[in-house]
Amino acid sequence: MADGWQPPGDGGGARFRLRQALDALVYGVAFTLVTGVVAAGLSFALGGGWFGVEFALFVGGAALLAYASFQLRPAKRWDVSFEEDGYRITRPGDGGRVLGSREESRFQASVQRVPPLPWVGLPVEARLSPAAKLFVAGATMLAASVLLEALLFW
Repeated sequence: MADGWQPPGDGGGARFRLRQALDALVYGVAFTLVTGVVAAGLSFALGGGWFGVEFALFVGGAALLAYASFQLRPAKRWDVSFEEDGYRITRPGDGGRVLGSREESRFQASVQRVPPLPWVGLPVEARLSPAAKLFVAGATMLAASVLLEALLFW
């Protein structure tokens, strides 16, 4: 590919997928913690208490799952062009943008500094897609909502 990154060989496939899963899980937990802290601040300020936090996590998680599911749907067809240094996969009408080339958001860049991610060392193109990470974050938010409800209201 254009930046020299190559997919893992047969020997490192399971370790590579485990590193991707760890990256997505840390992203989901960080997203849930940030959402929970913001929801707690708003809920307690407005008098909703823990119920408001749980409700915000539930609604936010469900909405995030719906949005991520929509973003994960298959895209339009693509064109493959073979070059001297490898191949380029582009989507027609996308301005020739290479598929898999991702820009890192400020939130993702700050999450990448959370241990153990600095030691995992995945380049941006090797990580799961942003939509897949948002799907994991939505599932984590729903799990946190259920856990909070079980601890406080049952």
